[in-house]
Amino acid sequence: MAAETAIQTPQKREIYLDRRVCTVTQDRIELRPARSIVFLPLIALVAGLAAFPVIYFWGGSLSLGLRMLLTVGAVLLVPLSGIGLVYSIAGAHIVIDRAKQSVVLQQGYLGMGVGTQELVPFWKVDRIAVRELTPHDYRGHHEDFAQFEVVLRKVSGKEISVGLVTVARAEAKEGLARAREVASSIADMCGVRVHVARTRQGPSRPGGA
Repeated sequence: MAAETAIQTPQKREIYLDRRVCTVTQDRIELRPARSIVFLPLIALVAGLAAFPVIYFWGGSLSLGLRMLLTVGAVLLVPLSGIGLVYSIAGAHIVIDRAKQSVVLQQGYLGMGVGTQELVPFWKVDRIAVRELTPHDYRGHHEDFAQFEVVLRKVSGKEISVGLVTVARAEAKEGLARAREVASSIADMCGVRVHVARTRQGPSRPGGA
């Protein structure tokens, strides 16, 4: 099980979240898109590029409206999917740097420092929280899956989602351990504590006080 969820060496650890990979080294933590999401922008890029030879070789047999649709679609699709492909390979959502004493949150798939949303110095980080998003109802019943969220909470009270871990309910302990490992790694680097919230309860019992 551990081999499927994390790669650990003395110099580097990789912890897998939902559609993200948390890479932990001694002085830097990066949360990047999972490599699996590369396929969507790659397919879109290939489709966009394929429109140009279609227009060139068979454009004469196509209607004017269809040629315009293919041209506009290719012009829009190629650069957007190209940026998405680069981001899925080299971009990072969140970078925690010990030397810079800061957390950098990067915007969308522009990534790589372009369009930075927010810079959070370590002294503005209050704590790192782990909480379950799948509540139990009043009878103690569970959902078929468990979802845990790692959250960075600022001193101001603002919360920033770091990532999610979703697993089958039977693997809830392993999922929680993964979320706590990410939280602990970030908290250790930022010099703050980890808070694990109690499981949220679902709707109260019908007819209850």
